[in-house]
Amino acid sequence: MNPKVDAYIDRDEQWGKETEKMRKIILDCGLTEELKWGQPTYTHNGTNVLILQGFKEYCALMFLKGALLSDANNLLYKIGNAQASRQLRFTSAKEITQQKDIIKAYIYEALEVENAGLKVKMKETS
Repeated sequence: MNPKVDAYIDRDEQWGKETEKMRKIILDCGLTEELKWGQPTYTHNGTNVLILQGFKEYCALMFLKGALLSDANNLLYKIGNAQASRQLRFTSAKEITQQKDIIKAYIYEALEVENAGLKVKMKETS
């Protein structure tokens, strides 16, 4: 556990409990915890894989290459115009606890994508 992320969670009055639950699930999957861009960020072999995010209406687990995930449970949200990233969204710690196995499945698939060296093919934008 990273002390910078401890401090982040301690300051997060809205989503601290949810972030802590998600953090434990992520660390149980073997990722490395860092604080980047002011957000808890999780890496594998030095590559960013996941970011925990807090918003007004929900907290989210953002997969940086989420577009490459199969999304077997149809839970991933596309974020605005983002081509690569996708989010799992939650509104309570209870919801995170209930979906723990599903969350882990998405994380393990994201690790498979990283280990395979897959890249998102970006469309040209004007």
